[in-house]
Amino acid sequence: MVSVGIGLTNNCNLHCAHCYRDQGKIYNLTLEDIKKVCDSLDIGSIGFGTGENGLNPQYHKIIEYLRSRGIKLTLASNGYTLAITPDEMLAYFRDIEFSVDFPDQQRQDAFRGEGNWRTVMEAIERCARLGIKVSILAVLMNVNYKDQGRLAKLAGSLGADFRVNAYQPMFTDKFMLTFEQYWEAYRMLFDQSEIISVTEPLVNTFLGMSNGGGTPCGGTSIRVTPDRRLKPCVYWPESDLTINDLVNKNETVFQTPLFRDTHRTPQFCLKCEYVRTCGGGCAARRILRGRPDDPDEYCPVIRGQHMRLPSSPSSAKRPLRSGSICTTIVKGL
Repeated sequence: MVSVGIGLTNNCNLHCAHCYRDQGKIYNLTLEDIKKVCDSLDIGSIGFGTGENGLNPQYHKIIEYLRSRGIKLTLASNGYTLAITPDEMLAYFRDIEFSVDFPDQQRQDAFRGEGNWRTVMEAIERCARLGIKVSILAVLMNVNYKDQGRLAKLAGSLGADFRVNAYQPMFTDKFMLTFEQYWEAYRMLFDQSEIISVTEPLVNTFLGMSNGGGTPCGGTSIRVTPDRRLKPCVYWPESDLTINDLVNKNETVFQTPLFRDTHRTPQFCLKCEYVRTCGGGCAARRILRGRPDDPDEYCPVIRGQHMRLPSSPSSAKRPLRSGSICTTIVKGL
């Protein structure tokens, strides 16, 4: 079954400096668009992200339709969408993720907008009352890489898992991590947490947790953007495929050059001992940096180094998003 990531809109009530959404023009998917996607794929789950999905004019109709089809749903939000979602509809979601990039109110509000911390915390309390599973989602950047352990602990104190995605330079490299910051962040994180799932290819490799084949993006997962384009990854910069192509191709869309490019291994990596697990690292990052045929810039092998990361596995159940994107999910100690 296919894991589908959908951005119903690229509209948002916040304007975060690190966001990957296109902020030049507002796009919204329609209920008819969603029906086409559902009729074209054997869908196991749908995760909503990109913009603040509740700002889509047909948000409630779309969620009700997906519920009627019995599709498992997850949602990533800054808190706004929950404020306009009634309790009975909120219960449709298996997991709700809240974007929190700093472990304290002052920095969170300064980065994302005044009052955001309180909005998130109130929404988490509401989810707890309704018995809905909650996760904290952070973007790992050069401005918060030392906070990952504290963020994991914050999530744990709220009864939530902690998920972290490494920053990708969609529009700016201002928040890019250095090689040293990247690896230090994961060391500190794993020192203070138990690992639920790791699909970030390099991190997975040097934890010795083989997932066999590098990035999970574009394998049995697909992204539908608010402008109706299909992508193997939310960070993939361009796409020549649309929802109409999906109607014609169905699941053969995964055999198109666009999707196969996510698993193209750089020549340098072919003889590496880690190629079967790493696959050349993050293909989207290589594309965005203009170096698609080079190894991932965070690869220690090209520097003549070998990484060893602390590892303490968790018995917690893996969330729905764990196998569809390059991400790291832990439980704070």
